[in-house]
Amino acid sequence: MTTKQPYTKSKRKFNSSKGEGTNSVDKDTPSNKKRALKQSRQSHRPHSEVVVTAKELWNKLRMKSNTKDDIAKLMDELMTLLRGKFNRIALQHDASRVVQSAIQFGTVEQRLEIVTEICSGSGNSNTISSTTGNIVELAKSQYSHFVVLKMIKYCKDDKSVNFLVKSFKGHINKLAVHAVGARVIELLFATLPPKFTSKLKLEVYGPRFTLFNDSITISSNTSTSTTSTHPTLQSIIQNQNNKSKAKDAALESLSSIIHKGIDKGLFSFAYFQQLLCEYVTVAPPSDVRALCPSLVDHSIHLLSTRSGSRVVAECAAYGTPKDRKRIMKSLKGYTLSSLLHCDAYIAILRLCDVTDDTVTVQKSILAELQVRPKKDDMKKKTVGPPDSDGEEEEDNDDSLRSPIIELALSETGSKLLLLLLAKDEESRKKYFDPAELEVLRANPTITENGEEVPTSKKNSKTRRMELLQYMKKILVQLCELHADELLRSRCGSKVMKEIHDTYPSKELTKAIVDACDLDCGSTTAAD
Repeated sequence: MTTKQPYTKSKRKFNSSKGEGTNSVDKDTPSNKKRALKQSRQSHRPHSEVVVTAKELWNKLRMKSNTKDDIAKLMDELMTLLRGKFNRIALQHDASRVVQSAIQFGTVEQRLEIVTEICSGSGNSNTISSTTGNIVELAKSQYSHFVVLKMIKYCKDDKSVNFLVKSFKGHINKLAVHAVGARVIELLFATLPPKFTSKLKLEVYGPRFTLFNDSITISSNTSTSTTSTHPTLQSIIQNQNNKSKAKDAALESLSSIIHKGIDKGLFSFAYFQQLLCEYVTVAPPSDVRALCPSLVDHSIHLLSTRSGSRVVAECAAYGTPKDRKRIMKSLKGYTLSSLLHCDAYIAILRLCDVTDDTVTVQKSILAELQVRPKKDDMKKKTVGPPDSDGEEEEDNDDSLRSPIIELALSETGSKLLLLLLAKDEESRKKYFDPAELEVLRANPTITENGEEVPTSKKNSKTRRMELLQYMKKILVQLCELHADELLRSRCGSKVMKEIHDTYPSKELTKAIVDACDLDCGSTTAAD
């Protein structure tokens, strides 16, 4: 009877004492054939031997235990090895990581050398065209664009930035709608100051603004500039002599980029949301309505920035009833989180403000607010009685809290309640700032057959009263349960005042008086 050998976790090692026949069998295994084929392909790449050596240095360079002296020594070796070859090596998917590390760990002078070589296209052999291997080609590559991202992130000195901006000049429109290049444009405008990137932004409005716009000047060798923010569509039109022609030309160019970006699905990029915002706030309402069907299904992605939220708000204002329903469908399940978001809340407010179908608003938006937030997953899985009296008390406290108390105490969430409670435009002005009032302007209209037609048929007061009637019970309950919390909150006290003015009752007055008595009693006891 044979005994079973004990299992060991150690890997089997190649035994050199075996015969030649065994070695030949091992070489014919599929894994060895695959490995040999990979090495054969890599050996035919440009600078293959240099890449192998560079990878070894890269493995040492990225170790966290390295000291400053170790990094400096390794960087000197790596720069000596790759000098004149950065363009070609950056285009290889495995070797591009070596270039990324060189940018990350290099000194200012070393980074400038790398940026200069890549942007100028120097170091290319005679078989490479003058456009191959430059920064624009790297920005379009699935792997090499990470090199460009590192350059934008780490190369902050003026000389390096000027090289980068000069290399991108004339290519913004193509990169802005490229699936990979869009990531580079996003970081470029988010990281570099406007004094360097303002003229690049002008390219999206058409060649006439890039060539003949003297209102924006960029200083290449000083920190001063005539502009502190990026130009916008509205600002460049104001600086033109013939505003009508300038507006038409800019809208045409911007519309072309926007439609290409929509086809590529670039809704989550901040720069693209900014372009959309500039377009919908300047374009005629009929053009905005024509664009709505392409945007409304992606509303949840647009709410990540203030510009994107403005786009959704304008789509709600000028869109058809069908477009508004599609917006509500896109935001299903995210109503509360959107109202608590610093930017997204304005889109929800505008949607409630202009939608004629108040029943759909009640079911899709307001009904979500009347459901208590779900408990933690651990509490859901708990079977049987609670483990302690403290947990039982906590559950009882949660059951007594109003579902909209968090909303009422929030700076942004309370504005939905105030929008419904405010009786007229004068009351709104007390609770909303000028920027919000611009978005929530009354009675938006659209031109049809030469006539101005309102986009909402129902009277605004009627819409407000129908929504407010749906919220009446929970609003009164909110004040009765949480009068003390609301009175102590700057936002909650505004909501409390409007609810008391709209639905006065003895119970509500008593709750407010009791809260004040409790506060006075606690103050006296403390004294």
